[in-house]
Amino acid sequence: MNDPTHLETLADEILLTIRRRPGRAQSVSALSRRFKVSAQDIADALGIITAWGYRLKTTRQEATFLEAPDLLTSTEIGYKLKTKTIGQTIHAYHSVKSTNDIAAQLAASGAPEGTIVTAEIQTKGRGRLSRSWHSPPHAGIYVSIILRPTFPAERAPGMSIMTALALADTIESYCPDRTGIKWPNDILISGRKVAGILTELTAEGRRIEYVIIGVGINVNHRADDFPLELRSIATSVRRVTRHKQSRVELLKQFLVRLEKEYTRYQKRGLSTSRTRMRWYSSLIGNRVKLAHGRKIIDGVALDIGADGSLILETQQGTISVSSGEVTVVKT
Repeated sequence: MNDPTHLETLADEILLTIRRRPGRAQSVSALSRRFKVSAQDIADALGIITAWGYRLKTTRQEATFLEAPDLLTSTEIGYKLKTKTIGQTIHAYHSVKSTNDIAAQLAASGAPEGTIVTAEIQTKGRGRLSRSWHSPPHAGIYVSIILRPTFPAERAPGMSIMTALALADTIESYCPDRTGIKWPNDILISGRKVAGILTELTAEGRRIEYVIIGVGINVNHRADDFPLELRSIATSVRRVTRHKQSRVELLKQFLVRLEKEYTRYQKRGLSTSRTRMRWYSSLIGNRVKLAHGRKIIDGVALDIGADGSLILETQQGTISVSSGEVTVVKT
């Protein structure tokens, strides 16, 4: 078998077979009979699997699966992913300018709902308000999800909070009682930013064509992975737990939770999620300043509305704001 494409396909099939029994040797001759190829083809395919970053123990007679790499590949993300839609189509890259940009191109070309785009490195990752998102290689999760909701465009702003809830629940499972949401789209651990969300909408009138939800998560960053100006305000799951974490498993947990939140949001909006929104909120009860367009609003954060808006008590009375940049006023 000299065709590289056929060898890679064979390698994929062998990988799925041997990883079902990690640590148990499997006969090369049995694999050869199963896939109806020569022992040399099996050896070549095992070499490809090793080159992909998988740890194997191989001899001329046997192959043993030891460990999968923590790489955001379509094979690893899709393996035993327990979702029906989100993540069932995966575009995985080593390096891109922005996963949101690629997702938008795919969505405009008709990519199905639930398609995700991941990358090990983003060279021009961005957050809200055109800020850059620091994206060092092999440390974080950079993923964009294509959604095609059928509800009207005026409900789209609540999707940032919907995503924040799924992300907060995921981070909370690693860092109990330390996780918070800074409205509307930052996730904090002990007050430091660990993840951010960028939601971009394409609509025609009230009809949504697609929504791109971009998520960046600091997973295995060490302190010196952050620029000096971010070290006091940013953190990572690894820095808090003091253990290196599997990015693949964290991403899969998030995708499962996001699908559940999205299903709930389509049926009932955020009405049944307000208790969790309040519990995670890092703003409620604090005096804040909110930049909304050219206006600066000063008030006390009272609540998160059923539509995901921030409810403020100001000198002019109680108001509800659907977007803006919030800063807690320290007293």
